[in-house]
Amino acid sequence: MDEQKQWPCLIGTRFSAAVGVVLTGYVAALTLRATFWQSPHHFHWLLAVDTFLSARVTVAVNLIFYAWLVWLCVVFPRALHGKERVLALGWAVSLVLSLIQGLVSASLGAFIQYVRAASIMIAFFAAVAILIEGPTRNTAASDEAVPQ
Repeated sequence: MDEQKQWPCLIGTRFSAAVGVVLTGYVAALTLRATFWQSPHHFHWLLAVDTFLSARVTVAVNLIFYAWLVWLCVVFPRALHGKERVLALGWAVSLVLSLIQGLVSASLGAFIQYVRAASIMIAFFAAVAILIEGPTRNTAASDEAVPQ
């Protein structure tokens, strides 16, 4: 009897698909707002721990968190398959580019913002497609042996 290869399933129920659509839509709306309605105030640290930690410790905590986040953005999408991979890659591209955006010039930062908006919109469309089609178990096609 042939075994079918099981792919990890990130979204297994309609509820988790709906949560994915809502969260991705919220981040997409924030990213689109930041892209087309520029604000002069930007906060570049992801974790705002500067109120109770010294500056060096704050930088160290943020760098460790950023390193973990980049590692997660590389490893996590590789484990998924199909539309879930597209969803995870859209989030990963947006997150990694947001880390780089504060380190580059303003003109390059504006271009990065447009790329971030496009990537999170692709992730949003993938989340909507998963919700509409319904979450399914991802299995690779197998060649079934024909009994002789």
